[in-house]
This record gives sequence, structure tokens and C-alpha cells, in this order.
Amino acid sequence: MKPYHHTEAQLETLFRIGVTQRLGGMVVKLAPTQAGVPDRLVLLPGHPGWPSRIELVELKTVVGRLAPIQREWHRRAAALGVVVTTLYGKPDIDAWVRDRATAYDHLLEVL
Repeated sequence: MKPYHHTEAQLETLFRIGVTQRLGGMVVKLAPTQAGVPDRLVLLPGHPGWPSRIELVELKTVVGRLAPIQREWHRRAAALGVVVTTLYGKPDIDAWVRDRATAYDHLLEVL
């Protein structure tokens, strides 16, 4: 049986639910104002001992690919110390949300 591939619209919904319901954050879909700019701005809440964070995320389907202009934009952002994460499909989204939730849970344990 062929594996199921979510559409980008389905992935957007899964990502938004993970960020808002599991992490208490916000997801802003960025309008394509400049070629290569990641499509999601993620705002994660601050907690005692943990500052709020802003992350840039590019969502792709499992078979999606970054365009050369996107790779260049990510490289230029990295040179400024800005991390842009590309998530390919539901497994990457689940892992990304889980990693941030785990980091927060661990922080609460040491506070």
C-alpha cells in the first residue's frame, strides 16, 4: 500500500493545532512578499526562566523540495543567527512540536 501524503493545507492545519494547543503559541502565515521567505512565523510563549521565542518555519509535503531561492534565504538568515526550520510532512511536524514541548517540560522540572 502506498503511504499517505498530506496536502500542504492539511499540514498547515496540523502544524497550527500543534503550536496553539500543545505549545500555547501562535502561527502567522506570512504573505509571499519576497521570494524565498519562510511561510510561517511561530511565536512561542515565555515562561518563568524561559524567554518567549520567535521561529521561522517552512512547511513542505513529504515529497516537497526547497527552491534555490529558499535555500539562499535560509543561508542568509543563518548568517544572521536566525534559524529557519524546514518541516517535511506530518512526522517532522510531530517531532518539532514534541521537541519544543519536551524542552519546556524539562525546564519546568529544573526550575
